Amino acid sequence: MSEVNGCLLPDDLWYWPEKHVWVRGPEDDGTVVVGMTDVAQNLAGKIVVVSLKAPGKVLAQGKSAGTLESGKWVGTIPTPVAGEIVAVNEAVKGAPHIVNDDPYGQGWLIRVRPTDWDGGKGHLVNGPEGVEAYRARLDAEGIHCQH
Repeated sequence: MSEVNGCLLPDDLWYWPEKHVWVRGPEDDGTVVVGMTDVAQNLAGKIVVVSLKAPGKVLAQGKSAGTLESGKWVGTIPTPVAGEIVAVNEAVKGAPHIVNDDPYGQGWLIRVRPTDWDGGKGHLVNGPEGVEAYRARLDAEGIHCQH
């Protein structure tokens, strides 16, 4: 786990720093898990509503998989890779604070079967290079997380 400007960034995930979302996978069945980063939950504040699209919905990269709402913000959850939503995290719909408490674990949002993982991951970053790319984004925007 890396810490950048007070924000936690696991080293084993794929990131889309511009959108503050992460991807874990692909799993053995070809699916990937998607969630919001620690950066996103810090910027949003206390999440009070999570609304997710239903399984079976096919989304293009960048399209909304749902929305998150806090007391000061309402925003979309951009899909980092094109594909079909095969599962949603029902737990966060009933207890939105889980996204704040555990954004990389129990606070995951959707599971997607990518249309073309190899082609679609080109804009994502991972590993030490991914953490450094995220650091550059946070520094450029002056973002720091508070825990």
